[in-house]
Amino acid sequence: MAELNTKEFIQTFLIDDIGKMVELFPYHSFMVMATGIEFLGKCISNDKTWNEEGSRAKFDMAFDQLKAFEKYKAYYGKEKYDFYGQLRCGMSHSFAPKLAITLSSKAEEPHLTEKEGRLNLRCEDFYQDFKTACEEVITKETSLQEKFRAKFLAVPGGATLLQTSGTPFQYVPPSFKEDKGFSESAQ
Repeated sequence: MAELNTKEFIQTFLIDDIGKMVELFPYHSFMVMATGIEFLGKCISNDKTWNEEGSRAKFDMAFDQLKAFEKYKAYYGKEKYDFYGQLRCGMSHSFAPKLAITLSSKAEEPHLTEKEGRLNLRCEDFYQDFKTACEEVITKETSLQEKFRAKFLAVPGGATLLQTSGTPFQYVPPSFKEDKGFSESAQ
């Protein structure tokens, strides 16, 4: 069974796999990056578990505290551009951003341009900022280092880290192993 700690998960899934997705499926990658921003907020929060409430708070924390998102502060927080509600929730719940945000790729429309009351995000530029934020989280010193060292994701079977992309996986929270007597033989 391949197991990933949080830093390995970020590198493998949020940086490497989304990087490939941006090239092949730019529109789909926005959905994963938007949810990934909330995950990055969970990484830098003081919560001891991954399933604490407060999706908006974690998303906002990532946007507010990670330097990679600095350029978005001119737009974020304006009632008009609620990145959490319009991008993250729009993509997660409806597979489309809400009206105030548009999405583009390659030469379609420049990044962070306002046109007809809407803000455009270009996939490749957004990914570079997202990737930088991921790298910042990986190297960030936190008071909860055990949160980063603990196994975060387990992939059953003979999978290796290189085979995990596209392979069904089972999320095994670190506290589940301790609290519920999880054993790999139970797989």
